[in-house]
Amino acid sequence: MEAAIRWSPHSTQQNPRFLIIDVAGNRLRLCQIEGIDQGKVKYKQVCLRDKLPNYTAFDWSKKDEHIVALGSASGEAVIVQVDADQPQTDFIHAFPIRHQRKCNSIAFSSNNLIATGLDRVRNDFCLNIYDLKAQDLSASSEPYKKLASGEPISSIKFFTSQPDTLVAGVSKQFIRIFDLRDSGTGYAASYQTRQVHNIAIDPLDENYFVSAGTTGDPTVTVWDQRFLKRTNPNDPSSNGAVLEFRPIVDNSHATTIWSLRYSGTKRATFGVLANTGELKVVEMAQHSWTEKPHQISSNPNGVTWTSPHYNKVSHNLTYPWYDRKHRQDENARVVAYDFMTAGNLLSGQCALTLFPDRRVETMRVPCPSPHLNISALEEIIRNKNVISRPSSRRGSVAGDLTELQNSTLSEKHDLSPEPRDSLSGRLDKLTIDHPQRNISLQSTIESSSQMHEDLLNMAYPDVKLSLPDYLKVLQTQKRRCQEGYSMDSRKNKDIVANDPWLVDAWNMVERMDSHAANDGMVGGGLELKYLGVQSIWANKLTMYDQRLIDPDAKTSEAIFVEAVNEICENKDFPPFSGTKTSFPTNRQLCLSLCGWNLSKKGLRERCSTLMDEGQYYKAIVLAVFQGYKDVGLHLLKETIQQKQIQNIGLGAVIACDTVNEDQRNMCSWMTDMTDDPYLKGLLAYFISGDWQSVTNMTQLSLTDRVGVALKYLSDEKLSHFLQFITAEAIAYGNIEGLLLTGLTERAMDLFEHYISKFGDLQSAVLILARACPLYIQDIRWEFWKDIYLHQMQVWRTFLERSRFNREHNRSCLTREGKSLNKPSSPSLAIRCPNCQHNLALRKDPKTKRQYMVAIPDRTKPGPQPRPHLPRGSTSSPALACPDCGAQMPRCGICMMWLGSPDPSKPGAAQTLKEEDPEARLMVFCMTCTHGFHGHHARDWFARHAMCPVPDCQCMCGLLK
Repeated sequence: MEAAIRWSPHSTQQNPRFLIIDVAGNRLRLCQIEGIDQGKVKYKQVCLRDKLPNYTAFDWSKKDEHIVALGSASGEAVIVQVDADQPQTDFIHAFPIRHQRKCNSIAFSSNNLIATGLDRVRNDFCLNIYDLKAQDLSASSEPYKKLASGEPISSIKFFTSQPDTLVAGVSKQFIRIFDLRDSGTGYAASYQTRQVHNIAIDPLDENYFVSAGTTGDPTVTVWDQRFLKRTNPNDPSSNGAVLEFRPIVDNSHATTIWSLRYSGTKRATFGVLANTGELKVVEMAQHSWTEKPHQISSNPNGVTWTSPHYNKVSHNLTYPWYDRKHRQDENARVVAYDFMTAGNLLSGQCALTLFPDRRVETMRVPCPSPHLNISALEEIIRNKNVISRPSSRRGSVAGDLTELQNSTLSEKHDLSPEPRDSLSGRLDKLTIDHPQRNISLQSTIESSSQMHEDLLNMAYPDVKLSLPDYLKVLQTQKRRCQEGYSMDSRKNKDIVANDPWLVDAWNMVERMDSHAANDGMVGGGLELKYLGVQSIWANKLTMYDQRLIDPDAKTSEAIFVEAVNEICENKDFPPFSGTKTSFPTNRQLCLSLCGWNLSKKGLRERCSTLMDEGQYYKAIVLAVFQGYKDVGLHLLKETIQQKQIQNIGLGAVIACDTVNEDQRNMCSWMTDMTDDPYLKGLLAYFISGDWQSVTNMTQLSLTDRVGVALKYLSDEKLSHFLQFITAEAIAYGNIEGLLLTGLTERAMDLFEHYISKFGDLQSAVLILARACPLYIQDIRWEFWKDIYLHQMQVWRTFLERSRFNREHNRSCLTREGKSLNKPSSPSLAIRCPNCQHNLALRKDPKTKRQYMVAIPDRTKPGPQPRPHLPRGSTSSPALACPDCGAQMPRCGICMMWLGSPDPSKPGAAQTLKEEDPEARLMVFCMTCTHGFHGHHARDWFARHAMCPVPDCQCMCGLLK
């Protein structure tokens, strides 16, 4: 590192100054900022100190703004005065040492102590402490303290609030804390590590400090000195490190950390600069989550947090010079930086950066996203004013989303207005009146998964929704839950009708349920319920113990093959017709899971549905793919006669057993003219004569591609194809891959990527609820389910939550009728607004919260003071919280406690039989939170719209 820059700790708004340390030129330049224009700093030099001895370390005094300490290459601590008012005075003093060697680090304390860290030499100390207050700088003097005998010191820093305590790194060995008040020469705490360079202490929380690795090791470790003090270096289980970044910057090239600095303006925020020019700012945070016993799992995929500290966010202010997207000249990279703290002319966190040509610029650390205040009505509010609210609902959630998708996707793809050929027209068919239709979006350019991504993202960023429409989209999962989105596949398909891919997923779940009905997936003592195509074709299970009916049976591939043969025989499948194969029954069962009906009658019904939906070519092509050319030719003839499609000579090609050269040329011409992906797929087969050309078309539905592969590819090619597309579907979070994974452990990986990509935790939980925890024991499922149940509590969909729990418990019964679900917590509970504890009276004294109350002294005469009750509490236990003693809120009209009888009715405390039923109700306004007796609120708001509480001005009556 040939140069460095340091912001003056003594800067003010009037005199913002910094120091440029030119290590290669043995020069110090004190500069003052004159102005900042678009990040470029205009400064003037106010003091220059050159012809200095060779130095390798430096620090700025925390008490005297004119004093800088240099660690020379010979090991001496050199004091230099940088005073703009005395430019001609070179105040230099050096503290000599006995054995000359390199000074690696030098540091000032807040009470003017100087510490120097030296290289190792035999029989000499490597950590020397000098006291500027006590030393006579006019003569040579010995150090005030000598420590670390024979141990090379790589980095030093003093604690500001503890000026007699410092932390030091012993080269490639230890992090140690020294207390200078100790009369001995030992250390107060130590921990073994290799990250001992560039130590920096957080000035806003000195419990934490960071250190970096050596040359070529871009690792940063965050330490907590409270744990470090209790660390036993001989005990490997004890650790003072709370977080480790390995690597913290890009290390595709040889990378070394040059500088490590804490922000000084924001707690737990530090910056790191690498020799590649990459400057990154890291913000840390802590969570309060604690692991519960029932959440402990041996699943290797379930990784829990072992530390409450985590990386909240990282900001890349600059990138490596070789980065592809931000490539720059190596000589133009950032070589030094420092955070601007005291006297900063700019607002927020800013860094002062230095370039090789001594150009100085400022870089802002991005501010955190502003918090949004959202009301119970899902309105964005600022200063009690509504900024935006969701656009009005026009029907079901599927209908509203279809309308938005129709406009956004049409705008992105610039589709023609012809409803028969345009995506917009196909979406128009998906109306509120016909939610059961499964309209598959198609494209000849984008793959099926890319089209699904555009659909869920509303074509962002090519098309941007208005804020009211975006707020409306954010209500999707809540509205689906309110409409009954749970575990009923048929009902769910209507609710998610705007998403054809999700409809297909529920179709897949429904097929799995129908296959498994009445032990339909049991054979050979093995239960194959909810398995996907990949597992059935590979004749392999990952957890036999969950599916073996006889636990004493031996597990092998032969048992699986026997089970598949028995299942196909019981289902009376017709003989397999297709390519030559060694596993015809496996292909039959997989084709059945794909929904490729093996009978001509079932195929006609499926094609009729597609024809009604306007997907004419898809119906014709699927009939040909499934081996029924006569059905395909009949459908083609019917559509041509009704003038729904044009006669392009496709029938002649389909009817032929072989295709000659002229027909191939005609197919090539038709391929260029059509935009339908299914027609392109059929023509691609006619041109190449290879079914792999069809299975490789990502524009087709994954289900149909798998169906073609199962029917026509050889065993070896089929195995390779299924392995490839299964891994691809999992990696991209493609929900179509559910056909391949089934509801197994691999489905957990698929949904993990699906949730992170689209945020649809709701569908993942509902689909997996059939198999978890009956066939899948994974800690991720427990997390997802708990999050979803908590979200339903927030939505106040208590009945839907109870219904889901009941349906899930019913689906998690073993063959012996034993439920694997643990009892869930009650979905409804009345809680105290003060302490948030349940208002149910507690008889167990261990669960009650204790308070410090004055104990009267019975030995003293006279009246005794009454015990002090918590503020806002009442002596009546029926009207107070049993935990904190806070009393019930008052009625905003009669000002009596809610929960008490109506005071206007004589004898109400003795008899409640004749009381108005609404008088026992407590009603609250969700906007102003005021409460009332039910009958009082009914009578008041029958004549008024404004809240009766004085100065409230809430229009409660208009919100009912």
